[in-house]
Amino acid sequence: MIDKLKNIKILVHTAIFPWDTYTDKEVIDMDWLSGNSGNQLFRWGVLNLFENISHENFITTWDFSHNLELQKIKYDYFVLPMSNTLREGSDDELKYLTDIMNRIDAKILVAGLGGMFSREGFHKFSNEHLIKEFIETAIEKTTVIGLRDNYSYQYLTDYLDYPKEKFRIIGCPSVTYKGYFLEKQNYYKIRTDRYNTIDQDFKIAVNYIAGEYDYHWASFIDKVLFENQRTDVFLQDIDEARLIEYGYSLEDERRHDLLVGDAQHFAFKEGRARFIPNPNKWIDELKAYKFSLGTRIHGAIAAALAGLPVMVIATDSNTAGLAQYHRLPYIWDYELTEKTSVEELYYRACFEMQSYYDFFDESYDNYVNFIAQNNIDLSILNESLIPKRVFKYNNSVVANLIGSWDVYLDELSQYFEIRAENGIEFRKNSKKVGKANKDFWAWQNFRTKVLLQLNHKYRIIVLWEGKDKEFMINAQDGSEVLKISDELADNIQKLIFELEIKNDDIDHIGFSENFKRGKIHHIGIEEIENDKSK
Repeated sequence: MIDKLKNIKILVHTAIFPWDTYTDKEVIDMDWLSGNSGNQLFRWGVLNLFENISHENFITTWDFSHNLELQKIKYDYFVLPMSNTLREGSDDELKYLTDIMNRIDAKILVAGLGGMFSREGFHKFSNEHLIKEFIETAIEKTTVIGLRDNYSYQYLTDYLDYPKEKFRIIGCPSVTYKGYFLEKQNYYKIRTDRYNTIDQDFKIAVNYIAGEYDYHWASFIDKVLFENQRTDVFLQDIDEARLIEYGYSLEDERRHDLLVGDAQHFAFKEGRARFIPNPNKWIDELKAYKFSLGTRIHGAIAAALAGLPVMVIATDSNTAGLAQYHRLPYIWDYELTEKTSVEELYYRACFEMQSYYDFFDESYDNYVNFIAQNNIDLSILNESLIPKRVFKYNNSVVANLIGSWDVYLDELSQYFEIRAENGIEFRKNSKKVGKANKDFWAWQNFRTKVLLQLNHKYRIIVLWEGKDKEFMINAQDGSEVLKISDELADNIQKLIFELEIKNDDIDHIGFSENFKRGKIHHIGIEEIENDKSK
């Protein structure tokens, strides 16, 4: 394994790496952010998965393009963390990346590709020919392209008519920035009984895109800054960084009285304008706040990574699309009225953030499976950042097979050997099963995607192939599970169980001890409506 990691060479579409040593001033002067600090969030989110590999094995596309010797290296992977490249004005990036893909022989990972489209429908971009060249090259060089949202998917498949199977919506890699376990441990699970009191000590982190100025949302942002003295604005664009670093005013078309655009704005004078180019410091800084509000999607994601409730003010499909996919709370800018208050948006965000947390497991599995689909060797990735349920010792991708199931495969039991083909084959590992391991939870179990509720009835349908068709299903809390039917469906056994939860909320079901070997093609769970006539 050490030799494998030692010899891997990876080309990455970035200007700097998380492990590089640099000052904020150097980043700003050289614009290593490609114009926006949000770019570092999704770039480093991808790179965090590869942190087991020695730093000297990574090359930036910037160094590659300026060093002929680096262009001669045989790269194993070309990793492209992407954002809204499908838009007007991205000509140079499209040409640049298309050229590199054509020049190297490596496995290519295009993650988080999106675009900037109108709220309804699509139109022809002036650089559509460059977009097509990039997409067609990426299609040829990858198994599947990871898209950020449904808008991008519809644009490429419906409008440009590319094959649907060549694309997969994975959201933005920045959401996975901290990894699976760390995120689940550190996230503040917001409940309606944990609201913070909004007073003069209530700290709000505001963000916005000055280049998309509209009086409607800008006047609301200005009001929040003016009325809440503990509100700070987190700026992201490179010219805003130069304002903070050197006091340089923004260009006339980007400078507006209602936003921080020069050294005369009251928020700037009061030291309430911030620019933090390093994602780790950015997230850490946000932990001191109670709420995040604004038009920038990566500003919202950084705040969510810090455990804050967020409210995105969507101004375009680029922002709304990611918020929709990741279940982040959002409103359209035109929904703001004179009566809209911070309190209203905060309490709404606290309530709606639960959908974001509930969807996180599924979106993370989807993201890791997308990586595996592109023939990235999962064994070289940082194992602590990957849910073990999505792959096994032979790197078979299990979660990809259960994407349409109503359950997740839970952390893999050491007492089972598992293989993944057109179904998931389980075989009891007799070498690890001793007399002391009689308990049900020594066997494999599944975690339901929806929490099963107390005093509710459920039907469990298992499509099963194998000799041990008489196996039973058990429930975590000991509630009785009854097998009610058994039939043959397309050469696969269809077993149906029913369960009424009596003791506590549960989210696990599993095989009983008499299970030995077989293949599962699907597990579905549906609630049985109570007969109200009785």
